[in-house]
Amino acid sequence: MKAFFLKYVDVSTAWKAALFLGAVVYAINFSHGAIAAIPAALKQAVYTFLASGFIVRLCENLITQVKPMFVAWPLAVLVPSAVAVGLTYIMHSLKGTPEPFYSTLPTLLITPPAFAVWAWRSLKQVAE
Repeated sequence: MKAFFLKYVDVSTAWKAALFLGAVVYAINFSHGAIAAIPAALKQAVYTFLASGFIVRLCENLITQVKPMFVAWPLAVLVPSAVAVGLTYIMHSLKGTPEPFYSTLPTLLITPPAFAVWAWRSLKQVAE
């Protein structure tokens, strides 16, 4: 089970992203009070830890396995970005997040460039 999890989830990236985005969502929702901001931040952190590690692996697999490369690049950036943004918005639209759109905005802004860099990094590692 551990080997399966580690194959499909990048834990190192997941915990860092969870900590960062949890803090950002807390700050976004703090104007509604700490009691409202804490659940939103915790939802974001837990979701990010579980989903981001998987989505990063999705990006890696798309860039390294899809051919030709002019198809792989857009897929490796757009598919993981759409999954991340869609799941984040759904999660924050559920009861408990005062600002679901603004809580999703950091994911929308960060994921496309982050996945472009991650795809490039993955290609470099395969080439080495």
